[in-house]
Amino acid sequence: MSGWIEYAYAISGTSVGRDYPRGLYEALRTLAPWLDDQPLAAVHPLRGLTPCGEALLVGGRSRLTLRVPDSCSDACEVLQERTLALPAPLRLGRASRRELLAHPVLHAKLVVTGADDEGAFLAEVERALAGLALDCETIVGRRGEIAVGDQRLAGFSLMLHGLSAEQSLTAQAHGIGLHRKLGCGVFVPHKSVAAVGL
Repeated sequence: MSGWIEYAYAISGTSVGRDYPRGLYEALRTLAPWLDDQPLAAVHPLRGLTPCGEALLVGGRSRLTLRVPDSCSDACEVLQERTLALPAPLRLGRASRRELLAHPVLHAKLVVTGADDEGAFLAEVERALAGLALDCETIVGRRGEIAVGDQRLAGFSLMLHGLSAEQSLTAQAHGIGLHRKLGCGVFVPHKSVAAVGL
């Protein structure tokens, strides 16, 4: 599956709260309302943050990455050098544009399906994989939570392995589960099966 790209923006600022995903997306959609019209568009979890008490500090290697259809390229370009109005503002710097790369092993930091226990979660994952015609192995990792409004939803990290090149690109484009714009169900290439518990 082709036609998907990622824009990775350098970001500058002070810090974000640990439950930043909802606020981050709300700030993003004020600058990019077109994101609401792209059901499969995804916002990666922020990279390069340093834990400090109840906050996550923004540093020189911090990045905000969007995964969007190639048709959104021009709209992503104009987000450079804009400011996101979070409680502490984040400045988007220059962005690097890259194509999705097929890889036989993918990992998502948090996948949320609505299931609260591992058994039910895995059953939902298997249904989602069948719906995408993905024939691969799965490894469920750590349990986590994400704040969505006044709720805290449970999920798990998830690894997919044994993917063909086409299947890998399909999994990255579609993801699994809910709340892709909050960083859930966003799969990225992973080096090996052994590190899923990290």
